[in-house]
Amino acid sequence: MASGFINKTCMSCNVGLITAMCYECKKTFCTKHFVEHREELSQQMNNICQEHDILCRDLAHEFSTTHPLLAQINQWEQESTIKIQAAANAARIKLQQLLDRSKNSLDASTSKITKELESSRASNNYTEHVIKTWSDRLQELRTLLNHPTPIHIDYENNLESEIRLIKVTDESLTGYFDGTSHRHEINNECSHNPNFCFREIFDDVSGKIILSEENRVATCLGDYLDRSCVSCLGRYSSGRHTVRFRIENADMTHHMFFGVVNSSEKLVKDLANSKSFYGWWDLAYYVVGGNKKKYDSTKTLRTGDELRFVLDCDNKQIILEHHRTNIILNLAIDIQLCVFPWKIIVLLLDKSSCVKILH
Repeated sequence: MASGFINKTCMSCNVGLITAMCYECKKTFCTKHFVEHREELSQQMNNICQEHDILCRDLAHEFSTTHPLLAQINQWEQESTIKIQAAANAARIKLQQLLDRSKNSLDASTSKITKELESSRASNNYTEHVIKTWSDRLQELRTLLNHPTPIHIDYENNLESEIRLIKVTDESLTGYFDGTSHRHEINNECSHNPNFCFREIFDDVSGKIILSEENRVATCLGDYLDRSCVSCLGRYSSGRHTVRFRIENADMTHHMFFGVVNSSEKLVKDLANSKSFYGWWDLAYYVVGGNKKKYDSTKTLRTGDELRFVLDCDNKQIILEHHRTNIILNLAIDIQLCVFPWKIIVLLLDKSSCVKILH
């Protein structure tokens, strides 16, 4: 503001002589109205300060209360924590179950060998072959102990979820064992355990056989002179176990063989002469300790036939059920000749003969 005599009238009353001028708004006032002008400015200042105070109060109140989204975030945190804790607990339980299962399987196999050793030593009833078999079985158990089935932590495959939950898996539950590095002994406890999910597959091959479909299909590329055979992965010592086969292709020139041998037997051309060789050539012959004997039946295996092969370890026998003809064949096994554990053997002697394991 500035004051001074200017030869103009007051812009408020248009009568009084000008005594002051506001250089901000460029208006001139008499003394009375200049004072009123200042009072108006003072009132405007008071209003601004009041608005400021109200705004500060409202801001303080607004941010002192809980935002609706904060409750939603808290709920998400609680629900996510519950899910994470549940997944972690399930993973711990699963891991312990897998470890216990592996330990129980090894304990059962070791206990069985212990009883056999004690019995044979007490009766002085053992031979070089039996000792070698025990040695091989102990070596297999040592391998399983030193190289157990791999256990993994997998993550939930949900791209929409911000949190990927974990789960524990092992190779036996997700599919198959690697036949080059593992042998799996199937004991009585596993056969009665509903959580046990071993799926038999083909493993070692001798002659001209190729494996496909994750080792569930064996196809012969050779002929009778090759004496091609394939063994399965499982090792059977106790309990009752079933494996289903389907004949994908049968040439019918020569018989197929389904049976068992001691797990330590190597797949060689003269395997059929082994003392631990038990089973059936087609539906025409049965083999006991490497000796082939003929049935009266003339029925043979055909393409599309399904077989149910049962290993009844507790009763020391194997059973073959042929679905098309409803034939059921039983074969008692002398465990002095075919010592536990057993492995399944299939011989294919015709080119393009093919067998599949059904799951």
